[in-house]
Amino acid sequence: MLEVRHLKKSFGGLTVLKDVSLRVNQGDVTAIIGPSGSGKTTFLRCLNLLEKADEGELVFDGQTYDLGHVSRRDIAAIRMRTGFVFQNFNLFSNKTALQNVTEGLIIARKMKKDEANAVAMQALGQVGLSDRAAYYPSQLSGGQQQRVAIARAMATKPDIVYFDEPTSALDPELIGEVLAVMRDLAASGMTMLVVTHEMRFARDVSNHVVFMEGGVIAEEGSSREFFANPREERTRAFLRSISEENR
Repeated sequence: MLEVRHLKKSFGGLTVLKDVSLRVNQGDVTAIIGPSGSGKTTFLRCLNLLEKADEGELVFDGQTYDLGHVSRRDIAAIRMRTGFVFQNFNLFSNKTALQNVTEGLIIARKMKKDEANAVAMQALGQVGLSDRAAYYPSQLSGGQQQRVAIARAMATKPDIVYFDEPTSALDPELIGEVLAVMRDLAASGMTMLVVTHEMRFARDVSNHVVFMEGGVIAEEGSSREFFANPREERTRAFLRSISEENR
């Protein structure tokens, strides 16, 4: 469904992504893990054209795009079929939960307000927030705000959803409610690419794991095999360090 080939990205003299290639099949839940500064978030942002790559190709449902020279029209076409969930929610503080979900439907997709409201209420129901539709972000917990952000992404009926460390800005007691929604999405067959520090999610929910370090994919494989028998010593060291932190 989606394949990226030889993606490269630098900021000034700093090379963040050196030569990254990855294939994602329909229905895959791919977890991207690795130490801070390894390029995980930049990789995700380049895939959704929030950052412009220096080089690389994106093959999306049979259509090939040159990421180094992508047009505005192509950017719009790609984003029409993708959803993005940010680390820090990115909700409009002056709009209700319902309005945050309908904004993109009405403005970008030219949907009539009544139809957008119906779609948004369905999406809020999907994340367990039908009763919070009229609440503003300041009236919601961090976990609820992130669930609104997930509903906003899901309302557009995307082919794939990108999650950029969706639980890292949350207090520990709120992480579970967001992960539960993501588990439900995975069980429904949604294709997901998730940058995460949650190893339990990566092991138990994803079917494919990618370990990034230093701007490259150092190792990848099926989730079961990756955690049971990591091939690279650097991967083993990273997993040991995460295990020790969680004790």
